[in-house]
Amino acid sequence: MLIREIDTLSGMEKTQVFHPWRRYLARMLDIFMYNTLWSAFLAFVLNINIIKISNFGNFLNSFVAIAIMLVLEPLWLHIFSTTPGKAIFGLKIKSSDSRRLTYGEGFERTWGVISAGMGYNIPIYNLVRLWKSYKLCSENETQPWDGLLSYTIKDTKWYRGVLYIGAYVSLLIILFTIMSAQQLPPNRGDLTIAEFAENHNYYAKYYDISFGNKYLNEYGKWTEREFDGTIYIDLGHAKRPEYHFSIENGHITGVTFSIEIKNNEDWIYSYNTQMLTSALAFIGAQKEMSLYSSIPGKIAKQIDNSTFKDFQFHVAGITFTCDVEYTGYVDLQSHILIPEENAAETYFRLTFSMNKGNGSHYSS
Repeated sequence: MLIREIDTLSGMEKTQVFHPWRRYLARMLDIFMYNTLWSAFLAFVLNINIIKISNFGNFLNSFVAIAIMLVLEPLWLHIFSTTPGKAIFGLKIKSSDSRRLTYGEGFERTWGVISAGMGYNIPIYNLVRLWKSYKLCSENETQPWDGLLSYTIKDTKWYRGVLYIGAYVSLLIILFTIMSAQQLPPNRGDLTIAEFAENHNYYAKYYDISFGNKYLNEYGKWTEREFDGTIYIDLGHAKRPEYHFSIENGHITGVTFSIEIKNNEDWIYSYNTQMLTSALAFIGAQKEMSLYSSIPGKIAKQIDNSTFKDFQFHVAGITFTCDVEYTGYVDLQSHILIPEENAAETYFRLTFSMNKGNGSHYSS
């Protein structure tokens, strides 16, 4: 519903739109857009895995989206007299004398929406403010932040609902694309050892895999990080595998690591994390690893389902092979081997390799 009324201060006619659900849905689309912008910043600038953000982290991010709205919405109103969400529903906001709002006027209105309309996004209080705003609008009463403004709607045709759904789905696709893009490593194509190491470290951070205070340097060797106050405690046997590379024309054609442990009294953890990060570092560079690829999940499943077992599989032109042998241990089926009680001796050996093409030139 659109009602024309006279502004008692200026004496000029102004209009007000009383369609609470259209106004609310327009607002939610705008906020979703700001959330998507912030997610892109987190993913591509700060290199934060947005899939693994906690509920509390998402709660804090919602305030960032509101802050973005406070900056950008006045700009939309100043330039276009509308916002993307409002434009879909044919909504426009101008001054009572039909001019575009200044940035300052738009800022004042947006702050009114955030405070009186959204309760500063504070849990519970925001629901109270949204309900009161809904009641006010449904009773054809002007919202406090629209008191001196003219709010218009072009029409209420059915296709605007379709446009809204399309816009919302598009933002979902963009958000999913951002998440998928994070699965791609920094280096693609033929890899040098330094590029492989960078990919390896990228996936370790992306999947929040800890190798203690170690990371791979540009030569593919484990190197200690500078001490940052964090203390790492290794439980069980924590021998780290050294990667060895097959090189052809300066690029990697194969990666191998091998572990052998004799007469050890500690628990042995599976080397699935090392296999996964090195596998992704290698295969992530291949052209078959597309934006929406399911390859990472398939590799993780193959490795996880074969813990402490031999396996061989082929993906994207690369052959993955693992040979495992152990005696004197009990498999707890939880990525841990423990020494058998009164075992005369214990032995564990694991060799993992990835190879493509016919690369055979060896470099340690």
